[in-house]
Amino acid sequence: MPELRIPNVIPINDHVWLLDDNHAATCYVVAGTKQAAVIDTSLGMSNIRAVAEALTPLPLVCINTHGHGDHMGGNWAFDKAYMNLADLPLAEESINHPEMQAAMKQFGIKFPPFENIEDGQVFDLGGVELEAIHFPGHTAGEIVLLDRKDRILFAGDGMVQHLWLQLEESLPVRTQIESMERLLPLRDQFDTILHGHCQAPCGIELFDTMLAALKDLEAGNTENDIDYEYFGQVCKAHPYQPEDRRIVYKDQPEC
Repeated sequence: MPELRIPNVIPINDHVWLLDDNHAATCYVVAGTKQAAVIDTSLGMSNIRAVAEALTPLPLVCINTHGHGDHMGGNWAFDKAYMNLADLPLAEESINHPEMQAAMKQFGIKFPPFENIEDGQVFDLGGVELEAIHFPGHTAGEIVLLDRKDRILFAGDGMVQHLWLQLEESLPVRTQIESMERLLPLRDQFDTILHGHCQAPCGIELFDTMLAALKDLEAGNTENDIDYEYFGQVCKAHPYQPEDRRIVYKDQPEC
């Protein structure tokens, strides 16, 4: 194997850790008394399993919030991974990319099979339970994980400061709103949001301000929207407060 990056490990409490992989993607380790969950595995340039094993001696379960390569690229270190299989084509696209195939051949690694995550499925870690909630928007198979004990919502890319809904695989703004509204009855059960690209916890206000901004966008209040460049392409973004938050969308929000 080539020299692998070592993520920056940031304790959230005595059994939850944030793994910041070079500010490119963020993973998490959540330990119970029986097993520990690894939530996402970054781009594949870090051995996330080895990092997790240095934090806890418990058996590990690998959970992917969605199928993009910066969230399941390190699955090669695990024997099995859980993911909503609506995102299987996205995951396979990353695995079958020529550069990934060349690396797999060169270093003798392979990706494990995926097992489907059902909406409402609970991962019992022993004293800590993670409830998977289907959260389509950024992708069709996006999930969030609710940890009621610690009052944390692990949000993947479903709730981030720059929410990407402009990708080919992204769903309409209305779908994202519906996913967030499904969480409204659970809003009093989490205080903290840990998403897939943060270096520090976010508060519940991220949920509130994002939902308001999505509804504002859906209503057509786009006079202050701006161009947004990504991967050499340009689309539109709907800014909202606090500063530097964006809903990034296709040219027509209803698309």
